[in-house]
Amino acid sequence: PERLTLQRPRNRLSAEEMDERRRQNIAYEYLCHLEEAKRWMEVCLVEELPPTTELEEGLRNGVYLAKLAKFFAPKMVSEKKIYDVEQTRYKKSGLHFRHTDNTVQWLRAMESIGLPKIFYPETTDVYDRKNIPRMIYCIHALSLYLFKLGIAPQIQDLLGKVDFTEEEISNMRKELEKYGIQMPSFSKIGGILANELSVDEAALHAAVIAINEAIEKRVAEQTIVTLRNPNAVLTLVDDNLAQEYQKELWEAKKKKEENARLKNSCISEEERDAYEELLTQAEIQSNVNKVNSK
Repeated sequence: PERLTLQRPRNRLSAEEMDERRRQNIAYEYLCHLEEAKRWMEVCLVEELPPTTELEEGLRNGVYLAKLAKFFAPKMVSEKKIYDVEQTRYKKSGLHFRHTDNTVQWLRAMESIGLPKIFYPETTDVYDRKNIPRMIYCIHALSLYLFKLGIAPQIQDLLGKVDFTEEEISNMRKELEKYGIQMPSFSKIGGILANELSVDEAALHAAVIAINEAIEKRVAEQTIVTLRNPNAVLTLVDDNLAQEYQKELWEAKKKKEENARLKNSCISEEERDAYEELLTQAEIQSNVNKVNSK
């Protein structure tokens, strides 16, 4: 007997509907990334930022970006250097070309701490709204980098944890379509950062040995040159603090040698680990940070 197969009607979405849904999803995800950036910046700046749906516009004058720069690179950016810090001019008559100075300071501050340039937006991306997602992407990369340096808290993952109205999502979608922006891949930031910062272990080891040798010689000018070696991957090294670094590192090294001596009194020379008496990269960075925060 012939078998009858029943065809179930499927609720299949048309290509247009699927495309529509995909675009709504991109807009929703981007709103979540905006919310993540907003909350993270609020913690760093200890101040409230504009609502998520107005955040893009609120960041264009660069005031919050410059304040963020002051938070992670206080030696480079002071309150006095921030244009329209209270945003009085902006509230009264909108954007002024001098607001771009704030964004430039933020970019320079990120450069000073060694955030790879692959993440940076252009000034026009921010000020002229050419590509705001690129700036938000950079804030995310910066947050991860500062977290690794122990300077800032970790950014939260809010995907699926925050709600926006259909209208807010549609408005964001229209905005993104209007500027025709290719959304950067937020999920790949960690991998790109690790890739950009991956250092040849041998080069790092040699750079750390050179720093230890310079500390021994007690010539601050020589020590600062070794601290500046890109292979040592140290951040926030300030030339003006050369003497203080030398003193702090000398004392830390002596203390470490003393501890190693006590511990190793009964171990033969051959069995000793070089790093038991030498400062490691992490210890050098920690002493640099200690001097910077004094």
